[in-house]
Amino acid sequence: MALAAISKSSDLSATTVTVTILKETPVPVTSDPPISTVTVAISNGTAFPITSASGAWSTPIITNILDEYLTISITNLYGTPLSLSFGSNAGGPLPVGNPSSDMLLNASPTQYTFPTGWAGRIGVGTNLNSNSSKIESSFVGPPDIDVSYVDGYSVPITCSSEGIAASGCNIELFQQPGIKCEDQVDGPICINPIRAQNLSDGPAPEFFAACAGAAYTYPNDNDANVSNLGSNLISCCIGTSCEAPSRQSLERDVLIH
Repeated sequence: MALAAISKSSDLSATTVTVTILKETPVPVTSDPPISTVTVAISNGTAFPITSASGAWSTPIITNILDEYLTISITNLYGTPLSLSFGSNAGGPLPVGNPSSDMLLNASPTQYTFPTGWAGRIGVGTNLNSNSSKIESSFVGPPDIDVSYVDGYSVPITCSSEGIAASGCNIELFQQPGIKCEDQVDGPICINPIRAQNLSDGPAPEFFAACAGAAYTYPNDNDANVSNLGSNLISCCIGTSCEAPSRQSLERDVLIH
């Protein structure tokens, strides 16, 4: 038998399932027409097909996958299509399928899978820009998650684990009364001046201050990071209607087992 993961096929004209062998253990694989392409993510021993060619959700079709993978799901509630970019730390493994960029339609979910030892980031914005809002995570030991606006802000992001909003900020910073971005570029993206000012310990610039401690607004804004997560399934949401971390209410739940 062989453990398997399913990935997208480039052939959208036929009912196909691409299987990648992960380990010598048999697993049944099934697919119900008319699914043309299937993407899976692995969490808590189950591989979940995420999308078909039509973008519809599917049901789990592989089970008994070992918990050797971190799954990050992303839901777009921002009201417009968003671009995703991926970066991995030097010397570490790459995400399953090695995505470099992707497009996430409005009101759509997607998921990505990362092997043990991975650490990196996912940039999110209306265009591809290195200064976009970022989801940062690692799977070197227990899972770790944070949302970072240290390079800049493009969209509000929050991330949850085990049903608790853990990191991020759901405030639309561009709509703050009386507060304007000092360095706005196409996107729009507000460049965070903290890098150029070399102020690792803050404080957060005025435009970013409302999210301080919930998302990274300066390099050592470490209250934004949640480590030692008890689950390898992380759910991130883009938009002001996403659940806000309790840190925005001056409270913070601990997700450590």
